[in-house]
Amino acid sequence: MALDLKPLVGVILEDYALPWHGTHGVGHWARVLESGLRLAEGRGVNPDIVSLFAVFHDARRLNEHTDHGHGRRGAELAAELRGTLFHLPDDDFLLLRLACEGHTDGGTDAELAIQICWDADRLDLARVGKEVDPA
Repeated sequence: MALDLKPLVGVILEDYALPWHGTHGVGHWARVLESGLRLAEGRGVNPDIVSLFAVFHDARRLNEHTDHGHGRRGAELAAELRGTLFHLPDDDFLLLRLACEGHTDGGTDAELAIQICWDADRLDLARVGKEVDPA
């Protein structure tokens, strides 16, 4: 059964500090979701990790610019909502948490699920005027 993100996004947006349609808002989350699911396809990665990353990684940003700690805050929100609005095995939740916490400063060497999350986010950098480096 596919993960239903609609109720989860509704709860996240109740306390979202930025404009829903801003640079890091729901349009960005949707593009990260689409890219991430495409990247994960056929690679043995739990698509729920990628889907949840898409909605949590920027869910607790306080501004549209430099916001140190927003990934950690998003991971903490995921921990709060786990078990009520979504379920994820411990090993997969650890991957989600690490992906959220490290997505801004993460490198290019990580476990496959984490790397897919980071790459999905990077594929949307054009929205802020940054060119994606294929390397």
